[in-house]
Amino acid sequence: MAKRGEQKTIKVEGIEYLLQHPGLLESIRMRDRSKNEAGSLIEETIYRELMEHVVFLKEGGKVDFEYFEENPGFQEVMREAMAFTFR
Repeated sequence: MAKRGEQKTIKVEGIEYLLQHPGLLESIRMRDRSKNEAGSLIEETIYRELMEHVVFLKEGGKVDFEYFEENPGFQEVMREAMAFTFR
């Protein structure tokens, strides 16, 4: 598993993103906060967690659902972020 502060740059649809690992404990907390009572992962919540704590624009700045309404590559960015954070 990646360690706190480890970074990875990805390019999706011509846009560069910086993935920054929140650390082991925070990644566990992120996953816990994203589960329902039955223990199933809630997609909206885990994506919000990733956009808050892991995915950033390479030139600086955060992304959110509104950002991806205007820019392509949401699924690919989230797939990369999930693999990077929870591998």
